[in-house]
Amino acid sequence: MPKKSSSSPVPAAVSAQPADPPPAAGAPAPIRLTLAHVIPATAFPVIGGVLHLASGMPVSDVFTFLAGCGGIGAAVTVAVTGGRRMVGITHALLTAALAK
Repeated sequence: MPKKSSSSPVPAAVSAQPADPPPAAGAPAPIRLTLAHVIPATAFPVIGGVLHLASGMPVSDVFTFLAGCGGIGAAVTVAVTGGRRMVGITHALLTAALAK
């Protein structure tokens, strides 16, 4: 008969998923898919469909409207998070777009 251990066993659900190793010093943290990434990708097509079907807005106007909303949302996200890399990328894109 096996000898019982004095410590309690770890439940299988806890030990089945290994923890992510911490990122190395200076390495960027891994990017994870979150609800903030998924909601716009699903909501914008739905909003576009509703605007086109319910209000009779032309598809070209729907695309322009949703692009403006997405641009404002991206600008607010960059401003709130203070991401220096994103600010640099946004600046470069705006400079290239306005130079034409």
